[in-house]
Amino acid sequence: MKKIALAAIILIATGTMAFANGGQQGGAGTTGSPKKVSISHTASVESPWEVAALQFARDVNARSGGRFDVQTYPNGQLCQKNPNIMVEMVQTGSTQIGIESMTTLGALNPDVSILNLPFFFESVDHVDRFLKSKPAIWEKWMQQFEKNNLVIIGVSPRPMRQLNNNVRIIKTPDDIKGMKFRVPNNPLYVAIFEAFGAKPVPMSSGEIYSAIQLGTVNGEDNSVQLQYDFRTYEVAKNFTLINYIADTSMIFMNKDFFYALSAEDQALVRKAGQEWADKNTAEDLTYYDKSYKLMADAGTQFYTMPQVDRDKFKALLGDFYKVYEAKYTPADWKAFQDAVNAAK
Repeated sequence: MKKIALAAIILIATGTMAFANGGQQGGAGTTGSPKKVSISHTASVESPWEVAALQFARDVNARSGGRFDVQTYPNGQLCQKNPNIMVEMVQTGSTQIGIESMTTLGALNPDVSILNLPFFFESVDHVDRFLKSKPAIWEKWMQQFEKNNLVIIGVSPRPMRQLNNNVRIIKTPDDIKGMKFRVPNNPLYVAIFEAFGAKPVPMSSGEIYSAIQLGTVNGEDNSVQLQYDFRTYEVAKNFTLINYIADTSMIFMNKDFFYALSAEDQALVRKAGQEWADKNTAEDLTYYDKSYKLMADAGTQFYTMPQVDRDKFKALLGDFYKVYEAKYTPADWKAFQDAVNAAK
């Protein structure tokens, strides 16, 4: 992966160079060329990630008085539409800022994957309340990303994950047995789909469409908005709204770049990161309605799974929960569960 990232660095070096020596402090009154800052992500130009990223860029450019020149690069322009390459590019500093889901970033910091455990959260609002309460255990896990040379500057709830495939509407566990599902490159998702009786196939998001076309997989689990964004609904039209896994979107910065900034500019970036999260959350609500309507108009068949059948899927995960609980200390597991319950 490092070789891939280095190749990508060479291709985009002129557009995403880190700031020059001598301009690293960037405090008030800085003269000379502004710091070039690239924001990279794999979502479309109309996605909430990009709408919120454009706000971030405008705000930082304006508030810094010319110390920054922030530009956005949506649709995987800088990373071959591969989120793993994008994350590595932020880690190495060839791109300064990235936007990605916690599902992807959980491969770097497995502790945070506890938020992805099925049926722990009831809704996007539940996740939002949890994040805004800033539980100490969650803040500790966010800090751990610095070991991977990343600083998390904003987190927002992401739409709940759903099931879609090109075989049949999934209503009960029997309907998913033996079905091949694309899952993120995260061991947690492999374990979930194995417990469901399906056949998980890890791959990056940029490969999903062609994989369904070719029969490599039958479908995927992802939010309504993301399946609209990546146009999965064109090749898989049996959509089950199960609301079973929560997720978050994260905006993050290269650690070396962040800590080379002045205290003033660090605060500016963190403030803009939180505003990005708030904007992204609001945009997701609007984008859900738009995505649902356009997908339905294109022939997607939506089915809302009742609670009684959701409970049948949850019952399959007894051993799965025991395995993941064992990965945490009893104190951390309890602290997380208490914070989740307090946010209901």
